[in-house]
Formats: sequence, structure tokens, C-alpha cells
Amino acid sequence: MQIVLITGPAGIGKSTLCWEMSAQLAAEGVAHAVIETDELDRVFPRPRPEDLEKHWPGTIDVSSINLAAIWSTYQALGHSRLIMSGVMMHLAFDRRWILAAIPDAEITVVRLAATEPTILARLAQREVGSGAEEQTERSLRQARRMAEEDSAGMIVVHTDGKTPEALSRAVLREVGWLGNG
Repeated sequence: MQIVLITGPAGIGKSTLCWEMSAQLAAEGVAHAVIETDELDRVFPRPRPEDLEKHWPGTIDVSSINLAAIWSTYQALGHSRLIMSGVMMHLAFDRRWILAAIPDAEITVVRLAATEPTILARLAQREVGSGAEEQTERSLRQARRMAEEDSAGMIVVHTDGKTPEALSRAVLREVGWLGNG
């Protein structure tokens, strides 16, 4: 079981990259699944730990429960490759809840990076409404923090000036899911 975990600050292009990776894999006939981790815990009100304990003893994260449920279906259908995306500010914690859901997974982390002007331009296209300024500030904080972290053991991909198609080909070749084409 292989997971390519696409991380990076909000607005960096994680979803766009995942969609393009999926399209390129599909074009090559490579079986895979895609899950955006934001959707695993988009619920209000947030489940209380004691409620989660009833469903899955020992867990405090609804994302892990939902990932296990979704993956069990994909696995039953014969899938062994999963593309996941999420900000993942606490990578050690995130690895734990992912592995709690999919214990046999090998996780390859791909962290997207870009200059602040690029992030700002992408956010300006995406963010509208009353939360835009707050999201921009949060994204820049995330990008700065990630840039300072040790990147050992992960693939760091600089996205400035690169198309989703080119980035996807590069990532898929790096993780060995596509040939040199």
C-alpha cells in the first residue's frame, strides 16, 4: 500500500496537483484513489472524544475513522495506491493518524513550496469574502514555518512558474508511479 501525501500551505496548489496526478495516472491506466484530508473532518459540531471512543476505541480524530472507512472500500476494490492532500502542519501526528487508519501504508511526503508572491497570487484567485485576509495571513505563516522545518525524508517541490502538468509528471516519476514519459 503506497500513499503519496501532498502537503504545503493553504493555497499552494495541493488540490490542483492531486487532480492533475489523478488525470495523468488515469490516462496511463494506473489504478489509484485520491482523498483530500480536509473532507475527512468537515463536520459541525466537531465530534467529542468520548463520542469517537464509542465508534473506534483509542482514537481522538474523526479523520482517522473516516479514512479507514473510505480506504477499506478502495482496498476491497483492489487499490494499492492513494494520493492524499492536506496542509499537514504536524507531520509526525499526521503520519500517526494516517497509519492508524491504514497500518500497512508506506507514506511518501511531497511538500509543495513557493515564494510568497506566488502564494499571494494564487490565494487572490481562490479566496473571496470575509475570510480572505485571515486565510492569506494563515497561509503565509504556514509557508514560513514549513520553510524552516527539516525536510529530510520528504520530496520538496518548488512550484513557482511551473504548470500543474509539469509538476505532476515530475512527482509521479519521482515516486515511481509513471515511467520517464
